[in-house]
Amino acid sequence: MLYVYGGIPVDPTRRDEVVTAAIAFQQACLAEEGCLEYNLSWNVSEPDFLRLIEVWEPTEAHAVHTQQPHVQEWTTFISGAATAPPTFTKYVVDVVGD
Repeated sequence: MLYVYGGIPVDPTRRDEVVTAAIAFQQACLAEEGCLEYNLSWNVSEPDFLRLIEVWEPTEAHAVHTQQPHVQEWTTFISGAATAPPTFTKYVVDVVGD
């Protein structure tokens, strides 16, 4: 299972625009095969920081995800709304029962 954790600081004057685009993008990602979770949310201690948490199974599904047209469109859009580059870390984890 692959977890992706990170985020991006955005221009506060574009927050409403980012929210609208993020809702559509998140829904498109959740519809992809292998996407178990895709969360975009605002960080309460940094209100202009858009947090990302993704969960993929199998891990290879993430590579397919990165090539999707909606991902390319989002990347272009959010880069224009960002105040600094994004930061992301990928974690491959084993699922362990109780």
